[in-house]
Amino acid sequence: ADSPIYAEAGVKEVEVLRASSLVSQSPSAVDTPLQVAFGAAQGSELMPVLISAAGLVTFNEAGNYAVRIKLQAGRTGASGTSILLSRLLLADSQYGPPAATKLVSADVTIPIESRVVINATAGQTLAVQIMRDSAGSNFGGIFPQAATVTAWGTAPSALLVISRLEAA
Repeated sequence: ADSPIYAEAGVKEVEVLRASSLVSQSPSAVDTPLQVAFGAAQGSELMPVLISAAGLVTFNEAGNYAVRIKLQAGRTGASGTSILLSRLLLADSQYGPPAATKLVSADVTIPIESRVVINATAGQTLAVQIMRDSAGSNFGGIFPQAATVTAWGTAPSALLVISRLEAA
């Protein structure tokens, strides 16, 4: 279970969207952002939040939302150090600072987690991007990881959870 990211008396989190991807996603070149996809489209205009298959979130109702993102950054093969950055775009503008991970070995996976509270207006959009920085090598992306014990399932390459903050 996810722990609340907004802990204040009289406020509760109500999950309105949970989306994940089980496919590898990698930028096409250094310094070229890639919008992260979170699986199939979900929701409709009648729900507080919806997401397209391309990973674009639309807030249909204004309000305060807790947003959690988990990306499984990694690479296979190659040499040198890769630098993978991620960022949030709210209404096409960067929201907060980016997160960065240095991938220094040929077979590595490192989770990147971001948690923010957004005061969204109706119709506002949210997207997640990743990018390989040209200060590093041109390798890396986000990757799922299947457990050997199948009952454990697969860690997704990308996970997005959005909760609406409401009066308790």
